Amino acid sequence: MGFKEVVFEENKRLGNVLAQDDAKTLYQRSKYYILMKEISEKLRPELPKDEEILAYLPLTNTDNTAFMNTGINGLSYARTKKARDYVNTFHDTRGNRLMIFTKRRILFLVVVEFLEEKQYFSYPYESIQSIYVEKYQRRYFDEKMHRQNFSCYFLDFQSEANVFFEALNKEDYQEYCRIKASIPAFSQVKSGTKVQRNTRLDRVLHKIGSSAVWWINLPFVLLLIYFIWRLLSGLG
Repeated sequence: MGFKEVVFEENKRLGNVLAQDDAKTLYQRSKYYILMKEISEKLRPELPKDEEILAYLPLTNTDNTAFMNTGINGLSYARTKKARDYVNTFHDTRGNRLMIFTKRRILFLVVVEFLEEKQYFSYPYESIQSIYVEKYQRRYFDEKMHRQNFSCYFLDFQSEANVFFEALNKEDYQEYCRIKASIPAFSQVKSGTKVQRNTRLDRVLHKIGSSAVWWINLPFVLLLIYFIWRLLSGLG
């Protein structure tokens, strides 16, 4: 049982599907339950007394690989004991991330950074003009030359000066939609197919970033075309 499965079980507990005694038993069955309990206890003092956590959405590099959490961007230095224990136990740096939903806002944290210095981001629902949602699909051949279909959902929004971007797989996106519909203030936030930025500078930076990703991929596309041409030329 991994990080995401444990968090989804916690969602069931929050939805009163599991009894309190069952939740306590489940926490003892896995280190991930202990981790979730640590995160919850560490986060609770950061929230007003009347702001309860209503749901969680876990994100991992396995299913939700994001550009800012892979490669050199996926590195993080753990200095505190709790953060070092986490890295040693789960062999993870920035891979495990967590979206936390309350009645007022979305909280987002990278587990190791939260344990290291209690760092998290806050996105009040009322500050989000709209949420950009796009389904991305791609077909490819695996190592056995079997045709495979890959799909994910891009999620992008801005809250005040903070921009959030992630990629959700189908199951996570369905859970996201369920959570959004169940929280009144969150359900009022519009979803659309246009990226929303609050200032002209943010819009310009977004366009530059989007173009940069395209230009980074262009050499690989050209190289692939070259190899295909050489292969076809050899067969001829």
